[in-house]
Amino acid sequence: MEYTELLAGRRSTRHFDTSREVPDELLERVLAAPLAMPHAGNTYDWRGVVLRRRDRDPDRWPAVFSALLEQSYVEEADVLIVYAVQPGWWAEQYRANVATLVERGLIDPARHKILLETVGDGIGDPKALTTGLVGEAMMGVTAGMLAAIDAGLGATVTGCRPGDLARALELPDGVVLCPYGILALGWPAVAGDGAAPVGAPKPPVGTMYFSDRWGGPSPVGRS
Repeated sequence: MEYTELLAGRRSTRHFDTSREVPDELLERVLAAPLAMPHAGNTYDWRGVVLRRRDRDPDRWPAVFSALLEQSYVEEADVLIVYAVQPGWWAEQYRANVATLVERGLIDPARHKILLETVGDGIGDPKALTTGLVGEAMMGVTAGMLAAIDAGLGATVTGCRPGDLARALELPDGVVLCPYGILALGWPAVAGDGAAPVGAPKPPVGTMYFSDRWGGPSPVGRS
């Protein structure tokens, strides 16, 4: 599928066919897609927890489902992928990677100092660092979503109660769950009339961007 066609046709799947499973090879293709996305320091601190419908733990699932806001399409999805980041681990890896680049003569010591200042003592500002790492992880979530849709699957990025879901999945200390980093996958359910679902219209591009400053004129549609 052409990329522009893929984007134009993307819709969040709200009903999945519970009679069909996602083949392992197709799931692996989706899981590999996020690795193509950039990541600061080439560290790739994010990790994903894959929950398959066929393997749901009856003792754990009620807490997971509750943390996922008890949405029906979450119950129906064949696969859920929950993404999380590791700020402390990232900081250690980043410092080591930058030091290696200096030793190899690929960056100068002055830039080395500036780069390490972005990490600061320990992990610097934990809130800012975590926000940045979650943003980078979400690029991977997007890549996985588009890979799934390109393969004919339905895909939806959904939210959760992060603290509750982290506890339900027994995430260790120092691991931060991405609040909107849950990817629900499966084969889309076919409507009774066989028609494809119609999504909400997208806003015009010109209403979404400003030129030069907030509130400035639109950068598109100008001669």
